[in-house]
Amino acid sequence: MLTLFYACALTIIALVLSFLTGRKRFETKTNLGLGDNFEMLQITRAHGNLLENALFFLILLFLLETVGQISNISIMILGDIFLLSRISHAYGITRPEATSIFRAIGTAGSILVLSVQSIWGLVISLNWLANNNWGF
Repeated sequence: MLTLFYACALTIIALVLSFLTGRKRFETKTNLGLGDNFEMLQITRAHGNLLENALFFLILLFLLETVGQISNISIMILGDIFLLSRISHAYGITRPEATSIFRAIGTAGSILVLSVQSIWGLVISLNWLANNNWGF
């Protein structure tokens, strides 16, 4: 159920960014691609970067939650950090010149969460494989 919450929250953020991308396309009359507009590049990267990272986050979160060897509070901490990081990144990348501490914080938080999820998942799966004769 926790994965469901984070999937819905991230989907809402993606929908907002999709709306903002569409609005920017309308304003700049850019039907396809980026045109010559830097703001178009910024909003499309905010949207694309969210989707690129959220996919791995949600898959790993679901698997870690399903395995049941991680407490719900740990799942929530990872989810909250990732959610706030993605909001921070989207805000930071859409600032003038795309230079903002929020972008850096968002990127670092996302990388941290994905790294922790990956390592935690590897530890759990390698432990299972070792105890089950490598799956045979």
